[in-house]
Amino acid sequence: MNAEESFEKLSALMDDELSYHEALSLMGRLGNDGKLNGKLHRYAAARELMRSGTAIVPDGGFVGRVHAALIEEPVIIAPRSLRKPIGDRAATYAIAASMAVVALLVGRSLTDYSPDRAGELLAKVELNGPVTKASMEPDLRDYLALHNESAYRSGAQGILPSVRLVSGSAGRER
Repeated sequence: MNAEESFEKLSALMDDELSYHEALSLMGRLGNDGKLNGKLHRYAAARELMRSGTAIVPDGGFVGRVHAALIEEPVIIAPRSLRKPIGDRAATYAIAASMAVVALLVGRSLTDYSPDRAGELLAKVELNGPVTKASMEPDLRDYLALHNESAYRSGAQGILPSVRLVSGSAGRER
């Protein structure tokens, strides 16, 4: 039986939860094991303190025993904080710089090609060659005018959705 099991049985003995035979076996071990006997006295002192609320005055060797127990405790030295190698930090900075460049390029392209600046961009386009005037049927012209007015009143901004029209020959017969 290991020490942890012995301490559990000792606690069960204090709470009167052990059988008669287990209690006799544990009592026999108490006479031979000084560590287990000391644990029994500590459990009894803690139990008395919880029940009555008054502390038991320790004997004269109490401080010496606590001091000896502290000296026997293993010293655990916390590990030093590990610094990351320079290569890891350089990679992190390189990734951050790349992300900044991408954000700058994307942001710039969004402002350069914004629908709000469509008029400026169209004014810069140079047409070389003959310009043909597109003709539009009167019904379609009226429909598009109504569509644009209703979209403006509803607060739509930017490029308005429309239907793509494709025509065949220029000289269509009715």
